[in-house]
Amino acid sequence: MTLGWEPIWQEHGAAWELREPEPEVFDFLRQLKSEGARRVLDIGCGLGRHLLLFAAEGFDAHGVDVSPTAVETCRRRLREAGLSATVAEGPMMVLQLPRGSFDAALAWNVLYHARAAEIVKTIAGVRDLLKEGGLLLTTFISTADGQLQRTRDLLPEGKAQELEPGTFVIPGDMTTDKALPHHYSTESEIRETFLAGFDVLSLEEQRGEELDFEGNPYPSAHWHALARKTL
Repeated sequence: MTLGWEPIWQEHGAAWELREPEPEVFDFLRQLKSEGARRVLDIGCGLGRHLLLFAAEGFDAHGVDVSPTAVETCRRRLREAGLSATVAEGPMMVLQLPRGSFDAALAWNVLYHARAAEIVKTIAGVRDLLKEGGLLLTTFISTADGQLQRTRDLLPEGKAQELEPGTFVIPGDMTTDKALPHHYSTESEIRETFLAGFDVLSLEEQRGEELDFEGNPYPSAHWHALARKTL
């Protein structure tokens, strides 16, 4: 687990550098500008598709990722683009950064790669890093996602494990990211457990069709949440 997406970035990184930022992140950026936000933290920044966007728009951008390949690639892309941002290597659950020093945080398709208690711990840590009124844009994988049933189908064969209710892992999986824990969430869990201490401004389940790492289509479902730190 400590490697995170390291093997995936090593294999697919060159192609994934071409991925565009998510439309919702553009909306998030515009909202931050309208509120006068300056310092932004990208948790699990990967190859930097969102971090580079914030840097290009003049934000004091900071990123953190557990993968050495992702961090090196992100720094290289910043240099090549003539942009400035701080990129650190480390796990999302232990963010060694000053408390109350960020106006906003982004965690796109990152937080659910953990057990429920670890997700709670990570979000609590992110909350500490945010200033009062700071914004968090994040995603969670839904119990409606097609990958959940695929994983459950492997349980009788011993090819998958349910670590706890809602959290699954496929040990030794080398073609997808399922060797990492995946926690599948309901709306109530997100509102009542994960985003406690935040005012949830919006929480929507986005459904569509995606391709897995082997090119096979499946129905995807993710919760997209925008929340503000409260007292």
